[in-house]
Amino acid sequence: MGHLVSPKGWLVVMANEVDPGGKSGWRVVRPSPVVDLPPARLADVGGQCAEGEVGVSEILLGWAKREPPPPWFELSLGWRRYWVKLAPSWAASAPLSAPAHRLQILCADRRCDLSPLFALADPLRYPQHAAQIVRTHVDADGDRWLPICDAIKCDGTLFSSPGYESSFGKGALDILANPAKVRMLFRLTYDRSKEARRIGYRLGLWTLDPDAEPRDLSVRGEFTATATAALGYVYHMTSRVDRYLRLRLISAVA
Repeated sequence: MGHLVSPKGWLVVMANEVDPGGKSGWRVVRPSPVVDLPPARLADVGGQCAEGEVGVSEILLGWAKREPPPPWFELSLGWRRYWVKLAPSWAASAPLSAPAHRLQILCADRRCDLSPLFALADPLRYPQHAAQIVRTHVDADGDRWLPICDAIKCDGTLFSSPGYESSFGKGALDILANPAKVRMLFRLTYDRSKEARRIGYRLGLWTLDPDAEPRDLSVRGEFTATATAALGYVYHMTSRVDRYLRLRLISAVA
């Protein structure tokens, strides 16, 4: 059993090619605790009335060579493409806090990762659900995937620094598992107003205090090294903020 996401990255399951409308061949993983998703997911992903939260008690993973027909919901996260669908489930292997549902994830690649759960949880409006996912276990093991290293060369950056997993990696997951911090982290990717930077600074996500005087108005700061590490796990689902990332380790950094 391992975490959905660890300092090494998101869990990757080697999926079988499946018939999107069929029942055989799907790889099944069960989260513990059951993952809660916002009510809206019942409407857009499940095609049901959005009356309450969803408890994902089973995750089915597969891959297909072609785009599936409706009612699959297409989820495009950066350069990654997924199709997802929710349906009531009649099984659970962990305590339930919301009606049990089965989440099917159809990947465009045999290497099927579990990061769509985080996007579906909505870290901006329902950060408590997204934060829960970081501490969730699943009854499966596999490879790990760190999204940012698909887009940039991670050699020579903090992601390849000695002891990364127990330092920046651990700190990154602590940010993603904290509702207030993960919400602000996502907000700072598109809103770098003085107010946003002020809150980010107080939470340890931003390097410069915008209220400090005197201050060169052209210098606005950047994400701290640990916040940069946290963005590495969700790089494919945020706005590009490369100019604000603190990738290089020059000396002792936050």
